[in-house]
Amino acid sequence: MKILMHEPAEELFLGVIHPDAALFADYFNVDQASKEHRNYREELRKAGAEVVTVSEILVDGTLDAEGNAVEGPALDQLREFAAQFLTYNTDAVPDERAHQERYKQEVLRKANPKDLLRIILLQPEIVLSRTQGNTGFAAVYKERPMMNLFYMRDQMIATFKGIVIARMHSPQREVESRVAEFCLNKIGMPPVGRIAGEGAYLEGGDFLPFGEAAFIGCGLRTTQKAIDQLMENDWLGTDKLMVVHDRWLEQEQMHLDTYFNCIDRDLVTLSANRYKAGPDSSQYLTVDVYERSNGGPYRKTVEGACFVEYLEKTLGVKVIPISRPDELNYANNYLTIAPRRIMVVAGQSQELQQAFADNGVNATWIPLANLTRGYGAAHCMTQILTTEPVF
Repeated sequence: MKILMHEPAEELFLGVIHPDAALFADYFNVDQASKEHRNYREELRKAGAEVVTVSEILVDGTLDAEGNAVEGPALDQLREFAAQFLTYNTDAVPDERAHQERYKQEVLRKANPKDLLRIILLQPEIVLSRTQGNTGFAAVYKERPMMNLFYMRDQMIATFKGIVIARMHSPQREVESRVAEFCLNKIGMPPVGRIAGEGAYLEGGDFLPFGEAAFIGCGLRTTQKAIDQLMENDWLGTDKLMVVHDRWLEQEQMHLDTYFNCIDRDLVTLSANRYKAGPDSSQYLTVDVYERSNGGPYRKTVEGACFVEYLEKTLGVKVIPISRPDELNYANNYLTIAPRRIMVVAGQSQELQQAFADNGVNATWIPLANLTRGYGAAHCMTQILTTEPVF
């Protein structure tokens, strides 16, 4: 199993000092968050996963053992990509526009690959003004850091056909898919498709493979227009797609993987508020099912069915309800790496730990006290790049 992740670092700082604007739940310690991420990656490797990071991919082939730049195609591509994220704002000195563009390219040619990486992650803007004497210029420095990039689940989905690049719903995150696509192309896994068009939004936290079928959430972050694109363009590689409709549309359960997840073909979890909700509640979930045969078009075979009844009676799976305290600690947001083998946030209730044990679930408990304050956890931080079913 190959997993793509991104270790958060300095690009988080501006986000944690105003969490709401960064799409975070609360302030958290940046250094401790990085440490938690490294620990999680180590646990995944111990479990047999191959883990690669965005930063490793971006600088691969551009540095020697001493950290010096290595000229060649990899560095040329990185410079060209980094140039898209560096802005020299010449509005106050319009006569300098052409010269400053040449100056920018000169600086990029000299920049160490690790500084090119910083440019990509921080998206700096240099707002220039003229001064008398010295170098003749002063600047105000702005950044638009990719502070949510460590949630690598969302910029794409890994279907049975290949990787599809998502279209992020939040303006704070829309640029992240470009980074994901660059990385995929560099490691020889070009995407099979890309969501586009007005009203078509897709985020990876809403997509969950299930055996040779798949669930996809339709709600706050993913829209039916994007789901239709997946089916119309044959990007899914499955003959059965189960669309879970959410009417609650609350940030705390923004994606399918925040309130529902799959441990095995006969075992899933679901937040108790969703499990118990009746048809009159906004938290009530319904499901539409699309199926096809012999590579033909998808047909809707089930419409508006009760999601819980569909799980238990039609699919015949056991549902473990997740209590409110455990749900708030991201108990649903685990990563399944094999049948009944999960990586889950530490600190869950004894009742849930016992429920997992009673159902033969091998759980590795991962401390993520800081990272979860960004509104995500073990599943959100990982993108499985292999397209074969996990179970």
